[in-house]
Amino acid sequence: ACRPFSGSFYLRQVLASVDYHMGSDHVDFMHGWLNYQIEHHVWPQLSMLSYQKSAPLMEDICRRHGVPYVKQSVFRRLKKTVDIMVGNTTMRWFPEPYENLYLEKDSLAERAAMKSE
Repeated sequence: ACRPFSGSFYLRQVLASVDYHMGSDHVDFMHGWLNYQIEHHVWPQLSMLSYQKSAPLMEDICRRHGVPYVKQSVFRRLKKTVDIMVGNTTMRWFPEPYENLYLEKDSLAERAAMKSE
């Protein structure tokens, strides 16, 4: 199972979220800083203004670990949501084999921590 604040926890936060177009103060203000969904789910304690600074870091972390960092327009996401609601498509499945690698790493780290105590 997914443990809070573990590798698999953070993987789920990124894969289950999407960012909207962002970066400029004007765009972010128009979105009410709600365009930083990935950063919000990974670091919920950050202030809205800190999301703008953390987004490039999060995108780089995802790139280095081969985790998709999805950034799309609000209108494209709205269309996808409506398509799911009316049955034109289904939600994408969570990649269980990929997550299992993180769950195994979490388990090994937990066992190592218990041995060192």
